[in-house]
Amino acid sequence: MSDMGLLTEDNIKLFSLFIIPGFLSLKIWGLLHPSQKLVLSESIMEALVFSCFNYITTYWLYSILDKADCIWIYFLIVLFITPIVWPVLLKFVLTSRSIKNKIISITPKSWDYFFNKRECCFMLVHINNGDVIGGLYGDDSFASSYPEKNDVYLQEIWETDEDGKFKEKIPNTRGLLINPDIIDYIELFTINEEEIKNA
Repeated sequence: MSDMGLLTEDNIKLFSLFIIPGFLSLKIWGLLHPSQKLVLSESIMEALVFSCFNYITTYWLYSILDKADCIWIYFLIVLFITPIVWPVLLKFVLTSRSIKNKIISITPKSWDYFFNKRECCFMLVHINNGDVIGGLYGDDSFASSYPEKNDVYLQEIWETDEDGKFKEKIPNTRGLLINPDIIDYIELFTINEEEIKNA
């Protein structure tokens, strides 16, 4: 059978109803939480399960909106609205204090755990050749997330003394991009507001 034979109206409807909602939920989850890149061919079963759950939990709306001659609202809800709501709700539940201490962490790496908090700090980046780079990780900085390699952009470079204390900002600094292959480990320090003001 040719590919064109598969593209019947009924098959397109089935794909739209039972794959698209789940696939949308998986994409939203990937935006909310560090996840592997989504490949449709490898995620069809997951998308199907999410879609079935979506229909089961919203079926009660069907009869109500069908009687009101507003069935199009039902399909708008189940195809686009609830598939977005479920991942947001799941993220909220799994990260709530009462739940997260009772389950295995859903965050894949400690790197993601820290940077997902989006806290500003000073960093001492220890390079694998023995050098140390000091810098500010602030609101305009960036760190990659799983499954990408652990690279980081520091928005400012700072001079440090032999003890690793931050002295002053490098004049005209525009920051630093650090290749993940050269990072040995990173030390994190609380920001002293006075240091920032005097830099």
